[in-house]
Amino acid sequence: MVITKVKPLAAAVILAVSSSQALAQSGVLEEVIVTATKRAESLQDVPVTVNAISADTLQDAGVVDLRDVAALVPSLTVSTNLSPFATGIRIRGIGTSQNSIALEASVAFVVDGVYMGRSGLGMSDLTDIERVEVLQGPQGTLYGKNANAGVVSVTTKRPDFEETQGYVEATLGDYSLQDYTASVTGPINDQLAYRVSGNWREQDGWLENDTGPDQMSVEDWNLRGELQWLASDDLSIGLTASHVDRDDRCCAADARQTGLFLDLLAASGLPVPKNDAYDWQNNIDQSSEFTMSSDMVIATVNYDMDKAQFTSLTAWNEYEYKSSADADRSEFDILAFVDDKYTGNAFSQEFRLASDLDGPLQYLAGLYYLHEENKRDNPEPFTFLGEDILSVGTVTFGPGLALVAAPGDNIAVKAQYETDVYAAFGQSTYSFSEDWLLTVGLRYTAEDKSVKGYSENFSSAPAANIPGIPTFVDLIATPTDGEQQKNLEEDGFTWLASLRHFVTEDTMVFASAATGTKSPGFNDPGSPPGEEEFSEEKTTNYELGVKTQLLDDRLKLNATAFYSEFDDLQFLAQKPIGAGTFISNAAKATTQGVDLSFTALPLPNLILDGGLQYLDAEYTEGDLQVFDVVFAPDWSGSLAATLVLPIAEGKGYLRTDYSFMGDHYTNPTYQAPDTEQDRELVNVRLGWRNDSWDAALWVKNATDESYSTLAAAPFVLTGMTSQFLQAPRTYGATLRYQF
Repeated sequence: MVITKVKPLAAAVILAVSSSQALAQSGVLEEVIVTATKRAESLQDVPVTVNAISADTLQDAGVVDLRDVAALVPSLTVSTNLSPFATGIRIRGIGTSQNSIALEASVAFVVDGVYMGRSGLGMSDLTDIERVEVLQGPQGTLYGKNANAGVVSVTTKRPDFEETQGYVEATLGDYSLQDYTASVTGPINDQLAYRVSGNWREQDGWLENDTGPDQMSVEDWNLRGELQWLASDDLSIGLTASHVDRDDRCCAADARQTGLFLDLLAASGLPVPKNDAYDWQNNIDQSSEFTMSSDMVIATVNYDMDKAQFTSLTAWNEYEYKSSADADRSEFDILAFVDDKYTGNAFSQEFRLASDLDGPLQYLAGLYYLHEENKRDNPEPFTFLGEDILSVGTVTFGPGLALVAAPGDNIAVKAQYETDVYAAFGQSTYSFSEDWLLTVGLRYTAEDKSVKGYSENFSSAPAANIPGIPTFVDLIATPTDGEQQKNLEEDGFTWLASLRHFVTEDTMVFASAATGTKSPGFNDPGSPPGEEEFSEEKTTNYELGVKTQLLDDRLKLNATAFYSEFDDLQFLAQKPIGAGTFISNAAKATTQGVDLSFTALPLPNLILDGGLQYLDAEYTEGDLQVFDVVFAPDWSGSLAATLVLPIAEGKGYLRTDYSFMGDHYTNPTYQAPDTEQDRELVNVRLGWRNDSWDAALWVKNATDESYSTLAAAPFVLTGMTSQFLQAPRTYGATLRYQF
């Protein structure tokens, strides 16, 4: 592989871990190559704040999905509430859950260079991954809209043209965990190679439910295949196809009910829970169900020209899913969401031209197009008031509820969103000398959006016949007058500028400024009056950083200071009734702080790596100014140690991962004192490997830490509060055979 010496864009903290075996053999930290700037470059040379996690680290740390990745990166948090498609990815405290298909992510999720409009498409098991890169700060020039807080980029492994090889892996664990993975790759002939991989995972639920099936169970599988054709010395064509299928009881919450509510349960002869929202036990009558299938096809063409490389990246993906949840989180039948259905598809095309010039100037230029459709497809009711709405609600809420609610009241919502994005971008690096480099970039983006749909409510409550008095279901979703359609157009520029100076061969300092944007849009039909549309979110980021390699390449030590401003911050607000959300531009915000990271090889058989982030984040204007920024503790960090020792014609290894987050809130507006929390997470893996076998025992969340990734606002009818918890301590064994 020819590695260009060009090094572009925005700032510097790295968590770069290579194979422990390779480190022990070489006695130095190996160079890590990343594609953060859409070129293959040394991680220590790019002025981008990026954490690069290698395939070996993913295996040694037992990474299964994106939530496991977050434990390795202090600036990254990943949370899930009602479904994996509501996943919230945040970097430096900025991001949001995609509970609404109208809301696009603040952190772009990218697979093999393809932008995924739904973050939830990246929550499936990570199989056959070459590298995960977490880019911090706005990446609007190269990655476009919706990368204003950062990018999570996943690169899968390529086919092998040299020999046939692969592996099979089996994992067994508690909660009846079974996890099987297989991969094989090799040449078909001198010009054609393949790679096929798949995974099947099943696990019982760890959230105990005395009145039905346990929650948080998993039954997932995925399959991926790739063909690579070397049509000539200059032309390479790749075709990748993948399928994901999920059938989970996800994502349920633990709950705490009021004393009055508990008395009603006892009087009705129903089981009374321990009433601890952090004990992984809850009683519900409507199981939280999530089923999904998704497909993706990517075609990649690389053509080496005389002084440049041309790349074409064509992608198509399609998904469908539905979810159900018990909104009151109890044995009573009060309010439930049943089979809330969504579908979507996207087509994208990107052309890039990356220079390979002899002089001091290098460039990258490109064109991009995206067409995306997302539908909330519920012509039949999916939100229901249950049989106990009045018998319970008139006691816990008040007798007035009988005026606005009745058993069987329901809501049907149908919405179709379409988006077309057109962009042209360029980035150039000029070397004034071997030591000084200036990078500038500019992107123009034009976007067309439309939504059409309706919200239709049915109520037999007395208020349904009284003009001016909304029913309870009207407060959850405002009914529309038939199907409505809205359109908008938006365009603008994002830019970056970065100056680097190589003080020595092993030390680089840089300063950078960059901007990013997050798309405007429309709320679902049924949003509160006056909240039908929300504006574009804009970001400006400044960074100063240093990257160093010390002690004969046995220590990498890096630091970045950053300051970011967010204007018209998009906020997913909960409706006052305690059920349903809408998007508004509720604040301005600033984040500032320092990132520190290191990777060290104190002994040939011991590698240490870690990171520490100090973060000062606050809402500076708007409705949110009285609240703290969520997932934004003053201090967060991680530390990992991998020890390798020769044992029985192989190598024994012990890896321990520790991460922490200081005091922080997990709900933007519900910030009662008892909802502030901190988190410590410890994972341990003990194993032995040789060239063919790898056997390991592991435990995750070894200290059995009870931590909430979302503290939901109280349910207005009962006063119930709930917590979406991370898994308790789990353990198991993994055996891998490589051939």
